[in-house]
Amino acid sequence: MRAAIGLPRARVSSVGLGPALLLVLCAAFLTGAVLGALIGVRAPLGSGVSMDPDGSVYGYSSFWGHLIGCSRYHLVVLLFATSVFGAVLIPAALAFRGFVLSCAVASLAAAYPGRGVLLTAVVLGLPAAFTVPALFMLAFDGMLFSTRLAAQCMHRVPPAQFIRGEDRALTAAAALFAAAALECFAIPPLVRLII
Repeated sequence: MRAAIGLPRARVSSVGLGPALLLVLCAAFLTGAVLGALIGVRAPLGSGVSMDPDGSVYGYSSFWGHLIGCSRYHLVVLLFATSVFGAVLIPAALAFRGFVLSCAVASLAAAYPGRGVLLTAVVLGLPAAFTVPALFMLAFDGMLFSTRLAAQCMHRVPPAQFIRGEDRALTAAAALFAAAALECFAIPPLVRLII
């Protein structure tokens, strides 16, 4: 009888856990972004940041290369979601993504003083408008799944029923395809216009 009374109190709902997980993910991403901006600004000018005159920016020659480049952090998050340590590893992955993106923005803007802001908006901002929200969608679902795994491994009552996320996964996949298409077909001509 005592276990039946304690059981509902130990249960944490996904609705109650959701805002806390979003706060953790946002805080991790923003922390990485602030650190990346601080380090990127201090990098010496022209330290390896260069654009080819033909507009090729990312170093991939095919659409599939761009798609893999756009989805690498997403694949890491999906891998971490299958771990009981995902609640720690997924925010770390988002912090690293924020760091790399912010550092690249600061370095690129500093390397091209007159056109840096426009160039970073096109080269990094357009794809990030698709890849970063998709990353947050997958990270949130991955954190929920990982916390369920951790709770089951510790023989505790897992959070309330996991909300299926096929629609969010398909939306994230569509966003990644859109970002890869932008990187492959739209951004090189825009870079040629800017440079």
